[in-house]
Amino acid sequence: MNIIELFEAAGIYQENATEFILEDSKKVSKYMDSLKEQNPNIDTTLATRLNEALQDYPNELWFIAYNRILYNFFAKTNHTRSRFSTDRIVKVSHQAIHTFIEKFLLEDLDSYFEQKITQNKFEEIDDFLVVKEYLPKRSLDKLETKISEKFDFILNMLDQNPLEIEVIRINFIKYRSFYDLLSQFKSPEIDEKIKMLLSKFSSLSNFAIQTEFNNPMRMVMANYKTDDHDLANLLKNNKEEAIARTQKFSPSSSSALTTGGSIAIVLIVIRLILLMVRCNQ
Repeated sequence: MNIIELFEAAGIYQENATEFILEDSKKVSKYMDSLKEQNPNIDTTLATRLNEALQDYPNELWFIAYNRILYNFFAKTNHTRSRFSTDRIVKVSHQAIHTFIEKFLLEDLDSYFEQKITQNKFEEIDDFLVVKEYLPKRSLDKLETKISEKFDFILNMLDQNPLEIEVIRINFIKYRSFYDLLSQFKSPEIDEKIKMLLSKFSSLSNFAIQTEFNNPMRMVMANYKTDDHDLANLLKNNKEEAIARTQKFSPSSSSALTTGGSIAIVLIVIRLILLMVRCNQ
């Protein structure tokens, strides 16, 4: 549990509140007392830290309380937009929010990024980065390093000429969410790794892997938003070519041919039956 979860559980939130009052600290104490009844050995440090935030960082705390994405993330809730329809505007600098998160919530943030990268849940990270401007640089740098390491893992695996069953571990390179997240940290280094990925796939000797990955990967890779004009054109052209190849050999085309063939066979059979009937007459 972190201080925002405790803030939620203690029932401190009040729409359009302008300051914290003594009653808020009492709510924290009352909630902690109820937890102690269930577990006498519970650590009370969290209550101390929340009371510190209530007293010394009220604007930062209210800012998070009124921000739907930040609050739902740290409180581990799923409140709808109606909960955050307040007109209350809290004036606080981005740097102040960075400092607040580093002081009270950094462990939760870093743990979340670590978990989602390990699980290949890139879309969830990308969605959360809508509030990227409020997150401390320290955490974003760690996330960028994890993403770079993930890319290195892909390239190293391809160097080993893997089997089909092994490539399942990098199945995410066929989905746009990976490239959307890469765009959050676009750089010349990431550009080079994109080029290396294309090159390594082109030189793979395993035809089955080429067949399964090449077109899907090239279609979604265009979602990487690079500042390199030449690379952007290459990704765009690759996507168009992959789409053209997919449409040319799509199941719908085969299905249409199969359907047409079936109809022709049925017509031939009917004509043969009619011919037989006439001959018998």
